[in-house]
Amino acid sequence: MNSIFLRIYGGMLAAILLVGMLAYGTVQLVNSYRADVYRETMARGTFYLMARGLQRQKSADELERWRQVLGRLMSAEINLRVPAELELTEDEAERLASGRVLMRLDDDQGHADIIFQLPGELRYLTTRMKKVSEQQARATALLILDELSQFPSSQWDIEFERIQSHFGYPLNRVPFEKLNLDREQLLRLERREVVLAIDDSASREQSSVQVYAPIGSTGRVLVLGPMRLFEQYPVQMLIMVGGLGLIAMGLAAYLLVRPLQARLFSLGQAVERLGRGDLNARADASSQDAIGQLAATFNGMTAHIRRLIESQREMTRAVSHELRTPVARLRFGLEMLVDIDEVSERRSKAEAMDRDIDQLDELIDEILTFARLEEGSPAIDFSRVSMPDLLERLCEELVPISGGIRIEIDEAALAALPPEDIYASGSERYLHRVLQNLVTNALRYAASNVVLRYRSDGELAVLEVEDDGPGIPEADRARIFKPFARLDESRQRKSGGYGLGLSIVQRIAEWHGGRVSVHQGESGGALFRMTWPRQHRVGSHVLGQADNNL
Repeated sequence: MNSIFLRIYGGMLAAILLVGMLAYGTVQLVNSYRADVYRETMARGTFYLMARGLQRQKSADELERWRQVLGRLMSAEINLRVPAELELTEDEAERLASGRVLMRLDDDQGHADIIFQLPGELRYLTTRMKKVSEQQARATALLILDELSQFPSSQWDIEFERIQSHFGYPLNRVPFEKLNLDREQLLRLERREVVLAIDDSASREQSSVQVYAPIGSTGRVLVLGPMRLFEQYPVQMLIMVGGLGLIAMGLAAYLLVRPLQARLFSLGQAVERLGRGDLNARADASSQDAIGQLAATFNGMTAHIRRLIESQREMTRAVSHELRTPVARLRFGLEMLVDIDEVSERRSKAEAMDRDIDQLDELIDEILTFARLEEGSPAIDFSRVSMPDLLERLCEELVPISGGIRIEIDEAALAALPPEDIYASGSERYLHRVLQNLVTNALRYAASNVVLRYRSDGELAVLEVEDDGPGIPEADRARIFKPFARLDESRQRKSGGYGLGLSIVQRIAEWHGGRVSVHQGESGGALFRMTWPRQHRVGSHVLGQADNNL
């Protein structure tokens, strides 16, 4: 039972490892996407201001001079291109038209081609950068100041908000006296220099960069940032989440397996009780899962074993009782035979003894047939049996010994059958034995007529034998299927039989996955009915239903 838990837990461990690997790959893809978005966000404001500066130039010479100024500020060549020169995809064109920055990374060459569409135009600002340096940060501050200088100071608040909307990090204007910088940095600001301050007091993930640029003689300083480094989703977090997931799945597995383990333990106890000889041992078969089916099969097996033992005891008692009468008659006949001198009388007594021997032979044959069906798994070869042909053959065999009682087949029931329903799955030999036993039993009590009927009821085949005799009282209908059972000892002995025929019919019905029952016919006589599936269910086993058949 522990191995079941380990297999389940091992399977869940393998599953979480697989999920962990998929999660790791997903995190890498997400980080790559987030890195692209981060780079575009950080560059968008700078390129927007560069594009605005280019658009303000009125002549080609001014445009060229400004392009060269931008190149020196950015430490990279700045170009203006048209769509035909860039070979843009539809997705790239849409991204650029929406005001985003397009970056084409080339990891092998170690550079990135950056493209930005000039607002309202079909021209594109392009550059190639190999690395991001302090120079670009200072250039961004100068571009912001240049953009503000294009407007009266009274409009700076409005324009500053507009510029801020294009940046992916904070922009602020701070009074000089509120700056938290060292003396050297303050002196540089007083000399109208752009200062770059790196805050690396925290962990690398929390490090940030701020750029300070004095705004003319306003007494204020433009502050860009803090600009934080790109922070990837850490692998440690993935490991921690995976570990917590493994613990949670282990706990869930334990809670799921524990009831399973308890039920298997209960089933094991029932098996041990059966091994010690307790035939009343039962397992809990209330559920419909695999263990419930196993428990049902175990209960059926236990019931079948108990039934076999009880049948053996009954058979031992009944056989001793049944054998006593013919053996006694044989002994008496032998004793009389010694004292008889007349040939005719000796012959008559010998014939009587011969009948007793035939009776013993018939009894032994019935006992062997019943015992073979009680073994637990008789050799039944299922095939498609034509039931009308079987009924016809049986009538031909039994009419000569019917003693004037009419045996007939219900032709109306056969005519109502669909063509495919005239066949039923079963063993032709055993179905023949069922019919033979039922008709022979009906002939003993019928007044004048025995009717054989075959029909279908959904997925079931239905075989009926009806006589016009006195019938069977309802209180005795369950008892007649027990081995060696007789309702009327004197009448049964007079009419023949040993009380095994109907027991054999019941066993054959059970091994076909069906059942046999007795009812009152329309004429008031007995109507025996056997039902079983017309299509054999492969893999089904009667032991699982043995309890229901007791």
